[in-house]
Amino acid sequence: MKSLWLTVAFCLLMTGAIFAADEPVAGSVTEEMITKLQDTPAPDAQAQRLIDAVIHNPVRDIAINKAVFKDHSPYFSHEIETGKITDQKSTGRCWLYAGLNILRPTVIDKIDDQSFEFSQNYLFFWDKIEKANTFLEKVIERRKLDVRDEDFQRLLGNPVGDGGWWEYFANLIDKYGVVPASAMPETRSTKTSRMMDRIITYQLREFAAELRDMSDKGASVEKLRKKKEEYLMEVYHILTYHLGTPPTEFTYRYKSSVDEEKKTAELVRVINAVTNGGGSGFTETEALKEMAEDKVSVYTTYTPQSFAEEYVSAELDDYVVLGNDPSREMNRRYIIENDRNIFEVGESGYVNVTIEDMKLACLQSVLSDDPVWFGADVAEQRENGQGIMNAELYKYNDIYGITSEFTKADRMLYQTEATNHAMVFIGVDLVEDKPIKWKVENSWGNDVGDGGFYSMYNNWFDEYVIQAIINKKYLPQRILDILDTKPILIEEHEFIAKMKMIK
Repeated sequence: MKSLWLTVAFCLLMTGAIFAADEPVAGSVTEEMITKLQDTPAPDAQAQRLIDAVIHNPVRDIAINKAVFKDHSPYFSHEIETGKITDQKSTGRCWLYAGLNILRPTVIDKIDDQSFEFSQNYLFFWDKIEKANTFLEKVIERRKLDVRDEDFQRLLGNPVGDGGWWEYFANLIDKYGVVPASAMPETRSTKTSRMMDRIITYQLREFAAELRDMSDKGASVEKLRKKKEEYLMEVYHILTYHLGTPPTEFTYRYKSSVDEEKKTAELVRVINAVTNGGGSGFTETEALKEMAEDKVSVYTTYTPQSFAEEYVSAELDDYVVLGNDPSREMNRRYIIENDRNIFEVGESGYVNVTIEDMKLACLQSVLSDDPVWFGADVAEQRENGQGIMNAELYKYNDIYGITSEFTKADRMLYQTEATNHAMVFIGVDLVEDKPIKWKVENSWGNDVGDGGFYSMYNNWFDEYVIQAIINKKYLPQRILDILDTKPILIEEHEFIAKMKMIK
């Protein structure tokens, strides 16, 4: 009898399980939903042709808005003279290139040499050392955390990545100076840094494990830091194989590329003015011709610091980081937790301003012939053939028949938009005294864009420019006053995407 009741109970249980299995789990894609999806009306003939086009072609080619090209002009009413286009190759050094590119025009003007270029490799080397040191210091600081703790795992993620920001750049120059490209030229690993970064990252993670093990066995912070110094020597050794040895002293000279015709005309004008137009042959002398020839500088020995003192005329401390993040309160100062490459300096941050204020600051700087370092999301609405950035360039929604009300604030809040590249404003096109587009100097070589340059239209500026570095002299007092206010801390985990500076 007992076995009979057990059999009945088992059958009832199984029957309940079967009926329960028929009940959809809340939130799942149910059979009813699948049926609705599959019963979607068939596309009409016009829509089917569009579907066929997307199936067989890159959707970018189909979505392109030809009206943008019809109205496009590559000319600008005001341009800052700059040197040749630089190329960061397959590395994430755009922030270094953009920083050095805003310093370069004054050097070129000073020495009359359009070919001048700073060594990006030199600062790249020391940035890796500083990031390695900061990483190991953070490991020591967090040595008591469980290794699986989210905070510690985030630390392990990308200890010496190529990416960076304006503050990283300014702090490196302040500490290490600069050198010309000839003093520390590019190498194979500055063309593609992936393998070098991988090797150093592997080593640093192993060092982290060893430091934690030493700590577990009772080692003091002093002993951990002593060990850290040994680890940094190993990192330095690895870097010399990939990037070369950074110079402590070097010699440098340059050859000025004087515009002979312009110089000669100027001298003849002066002579004619002095003689009331009767130069009597003095405008054809050999001395006059020699004065207009190229000039070679004196062979001089420098240290990186003395070279910076002579050739970096900008006071980098006078620059302010403006941000435009509509998802956060405007006219407030923010700092980002633990965001720095050099351990002993303060965290990076920005003053959050409206896009109108940012644009006015950039306009004043460019019209004063001061280039502007800026950060933006270059993944969107960019065409590389003619070098166009326009928010109406690709009409993806028109293809799928959808609408979007996703604002810039929404995109930043939901990680759809983030700063991933740094470039330089070197020109502006004014029509009826209003800017309609901006000339952008990039660091992707001559083959991308219009000979390496881009035309950024105002609508792209509004939607995708997120940071701009502006000298204090171009900012109104109401913005400068924000610098003296207590900053709001943005926690480290909120800025996961911040370091993804990409090519």
